[in-house]
Amino acid sequence: MKRASCPSCGAPVVFRAATSLYVVCDFCRSTLLRSGEDLQNIGRMAELLEDSSPIRIGSEGHFRQRHFAVVGRIQLQYESGVWNEWHILFDDGRSAWLAEASGEFIVSAQVAVSDPLPAFAALTPEMPVTLDGRRFIVTDLATARCIAGEGELPVRVAAGYDVNTADLRGNDRFLTIDYSETPPLVFVGQSVAFADLQLDKLRDAQEPPAAAARQVAARALNCPHCAAPLTIHSPATESIGCESCGSIIGVGNEHLSLLSRAAQALREVPWLPLGSAGQLRGSDWRVIGFMRRSSSSGGSDCSWSEYLLYNVQEGFAWLVEYQGHWNLARNLPNPPVVSRGEAKFTHAGREFRLFNHGEAEVIYVVGEFYWRVTVGERCVVDDYICPPLMLSREVNEREATWSQAEYLEPAELCAAFGIKAPPPLRREVYANQPNPLVETHRQTCRLFWKLVLAATLVQLAFTFLLASELVLRQRLVLSAQNEEATLTSQEFILKSRARALLVRHQTSVVNNWLSVNTTLVEKNTGEAHLGLQEISHYKGVEDGESWSEGSPVDELVFRAVPAGTYQLVIEYELGSDNGEAVVDTIEVIRNPTGWSNFVLLLIFLAVFPLLSRWRRNSFEARRWRESDVGDDAGGDGDEG
Repeated sequence: MKRASCPSCGAPVVFRAATSLYVVCDFCRSTLLRSGEDLQNIGRMAELLEDSSPIRIGSEGHFRQRHFAVVGRIQLQYESGVWNEWHILFDDGRSAWLAEASGEFIVSAQVAVSDPLPAFAALTPEMPVTLDGRRFIVTDLATARCIAGEGELPVRVAAGYDVNTADLRGNDRFLTIDYSETPPLVFVGQSVAFADLQLDKLRDAQEPPAAAARQVAARALNCPHCAAPLTIHSPATESIGCESCGSIIGVGNEHLSLLSRAAQALREVPWLPLGSAGQLRGSDWRVIGFMRRSSSSGGSDCSWSEYLLYNVQEGFAWLVEYQGHWNLARNLPNPPVVSRGEAKFTHAGREFRLFNHGEAEVIYVVGEFYWRVTVGERCVVDDYICPPLMLSREVNEREATWSQAEYLEPAELCAAFGIKAPPPLRREVYANQPNPLVETHRQTCRLFWKLVLAATLVQLAFTFLLASELVLRQRLVLSAQNEEATLTSQEFILKSRARALLVRHQTSVVNNWLSVNTTLVEKNTGEAHLGLQEISHYKGVEDGESWSEGSPVDELVFRAVPAGTYQLVIEYELGSDNGEAVVDTIEVIRNPTGWSNFVLLLIFLAVFPLLSRWRRNSFEARRWRESDVGDDAGGDGDEG
């Protein structure tokens, strides 16, 4: 750490980073160049624009378990607002940059690349660029103007110069090409959540600096067209839509300018009032902007509402409403690399499928926005779904952005913002609306398999505990000479009452028929049980193809047969279609295993999961009827 005094005002200045060549005096705003042990005043630094950033010089945090301190800042302004590049110093003496823009935080450091860099004019959004074997996609092209700097800086900063920058993303890496120098500078970093930085010694968000309060108060917060009062909640605001006259006003550094005067034909009162504050998904949000957008696809038009939410630390988020369906959307820091028109891809372990493709247009705006929004602004939109999530890609001539939306129940939204008015009525099935029948189907399938297991165990218990027994097996010859005859089987003994007694005729009849009357007779009591059967079996070859009809095997069952000595009296009639004798092998089985009831029970139980699956798929069919890229109702990806 090097301490010195400002040569202009004598105030103490400190160099903590070995890479810092410049420092801006906090008191007189002089830019001081370090040259050996001397400090040279090379000019006065312009004033910074006050913003709502909670970070300040002196703040401390952690990145990848490494402690750092904030020692400097460069502030830049571009079409979409203002962003800060905080110069941070790690405990090991190395320095990096912490970029802060629209609620996103990126830690990056300068790197050297061996591949030639493309010219800025040659870049277009979503253009692939390969550097040192790693593939990136161009996501943003901007021309930014440096406003000012403060604290320790490794480069000289002067207000008013323009910088062309290109932002690229690849998997979890963020790459920036800075064309302010030749050759261009390359910075590689990673997006990180505010909470993960573990920042402390922050500026009190509830008590902004007096300079910030003076600057906001000095602005003319009245519509230049109708003089209606306007309120600015975020210093990052770039434009405001007047609720009274519909004019869109650009917010400059010191004044308001009229961008378009009452150019909006649509006049609408937002269901969620501007200025509403609430806690949603663990964060405090304030509604600061509202817009209506429309899209035309397949000859039909649709429109939806988007509410801009603001949080000092979290930045910006969106509430999107369409036909009573709500989503909370945030910019996606690590977007997927997806080719235009690709039907599906995997991101963060989930499979997303293309649902909509079209062009979105802004048709109405009111309230604050962090870019110069205009009615008629257009972009190409692709929506990919994996309920309850949706990934949306928006592409225009300057940038390609991804956002991730999660479906919200209206009741959760009303509770978060304390809204008593009934929400818009939900209609149809929305793209990423969770299928409420998926869990019902899963539970039905689980119950089905439990009942099948129980039925199987019961069936096996009957099979093994009440084992079947073969009590008679006899071979009889049914003569073709006697068209009608009577035969008597051997005797067999039932030592105990039989739950069932199965008599099976396994015959050799072919191309003929056989009528059999089987009488079960108890030898001592003469009690008889009669069974009638018709057996026919025909087969042959026709036009080179084999065919068959009927079966040579048939069986009958006698129920609740008492113990005793039995024999079978068989009266048969043999058809005359074939003159061959028929061999009949008779089997008598005590307590046979019955499977028919078991099979019928399984068929009955299967009705419920099939019905549940049909209902679930019907919901998916309704969802995909709203898609403009084809029907994919069967691809819900659920098991069972």
